[in-house]
Amino acid sequence: MRSLPGAWLVTAALVCVFAPAINASMRLGLQRAENPQVEVGIRDLLRQYSTALEKLDPDAVKKVQPSIEAENLKKAFKEMRALNVTIEDIRVLATDETTARVSCKVTQTLTPKAGSKQATSVTRVMRLRRQAGSWIIESFER
Repeated sequence: MRSLPGAWLVTAALVCVFAPAINASMRLGLQRAENPQVEVGIRDLLRQYSTALEKLDPDAVKKVQPSIEAENLKKAFKEMRALNVTIEDIRVLATDETTARVSCKVTQTLTPKAGSKQATSVTRVMRLRRQAGSWIIESFER
């Protein structure tokens, strides 16, 4: 199987957090946050993130994860035919009005332009931050 130069970046970004559109492929087992608006914001963030990833749109990914290197992501996306991502088992570990820690299981299936499909599944812990009224992905703990 041929290794894609940017495939590790995609895995790191998802595993640095990739997600799918919230539809039949995304099962939100989101534990209730103390503030329902926080829960809605987290759901919206994951929806935006997954949509951006599945569209292979590095600029849209950067909007929800500003720390990611869009140029590296762009190079990785050029090597892909498709990226399908599922986020499930979402748990809000800690939250206040401006920050949140969220754990979730992220499963991605990458279809490269050359080579075989690659599937990974990993549990991630993300740090989120409110910025200008909406949530963004700040970093990943694991």
